[in-house]
Amino acid sequence: MRKHVIYGLMLATALMSALCSCGQSVGSAQTVHQSKRDNIMEVRLVSIDDSLPPLHNFCGLNLLGDTLIVNDHKSTDKVLFAYDIKTGRYIGSFGNFGAGPGELNNFGSSFCDVKGRKIYGLNGGNQMIVSLQVDSALTDSSYKALNVIEPRPNNEGLPTIIYNCHYVNDSLLICSVRVPYQNTIEFHLGHFNLKTGETTIIDDFGHPAKGNNNRMTVSVEDSLIVIFSASYDRIRLFDLQGTLLKTITGPDYSENYDHQTFYFLNGCIGGGKIFALYLNQPVAGKVTHGDIIILDFNGNYLKTMRLNDRIVDMVYHEGTGRLYVSTDGDPQFGYIQID
Repeated sequence: MRKHVIYGLMLATALMSALCSCGQSVGSAQTVHQSKRDNIMEVRLVSIDDSLPPLHNFCGLNLLGDTLIVNDHKSTDKVLFAYDIKTGRYIGSFGNFGAGPGELNNFGSSFCDVKGRKIYGLNGGNQMIVSLQVDSALTDSSYKALNVIEPRPNNEGLPTIIYNCHYVNDSLLICSVRVPYQNTIEFHLGHFNLKTGETTIIDDFGHPAKGNNNRMTVSVEDSLIVIFSASYDRIRLFDLQGTLLKTITGPDYSENYDHQTFYFLNGCIGGGKIFALYLNQPVAGKVTHGDIIILDFNGNYLKTMRLNDRIVDMVYHEGTGRLYVSTDGDPQFGYIQID
């Protein structure tokens, strides 16, 4: 396996810029083509809007145990909002907006340390990874975010971007890596060390085809990385070491890069299933609905849930068997009971 080490860090700050790419399939990994995905059921969200304060559209979601954290990217007051899933109750806001020490500005690309009850992300105001201890922040209105690590250039002096970050422990993230060089850009799977700033490439891919954008989700417990392609009707399954296990192509898959169509936006893992947000809609058009394709861990298609609103983000809560969803519609926040 080709491995090389690069140095640097700059997280993408917008949802659409948090897409990565990983090249052509290699080795003896199985490719499975799904000729149809026709088990479609219409679903509606059970709204939790009444339990949350008014928030802007296009909010991101994080899950910290039984605490749902909403990231309001457009807020100019508090940035993060907490909802207790067990009690169905809003429990407060935290993360002061601003450009001063410990304040958040364009906070995004967030990920959680469940055991430590911390949320991390890129603070766009100073281009540093910062962390907040959620329980302390909720009880102290003056709480300041802690700077964790500075960006570093790669060995050519160019910024390296990591995103789609997933916490493993206090020194290791699994992430997508965008590596710029003087004449090209490569996209990879990687490990990032939160203590040293070192990024290690863990896949076997070279430079990808143009526009081969993807978003990634990880389950450390299930030893599974899933990559959803934006430019192709394709999903890839990897182990945590970056070995490609299986490639799943859908009914509209083509080897040709499709810059006109947006296929997958993102996804999550939970309850022994993979949930993939499938658009298959024109890039330049208005997104009218969201299909959530459900697969098992072998990549077998189970069913499609169709929601007639634009889905922005989603997370799975193991304790309740619910898929919590953020939309650009009404309701804005809610859940679908899966189990």
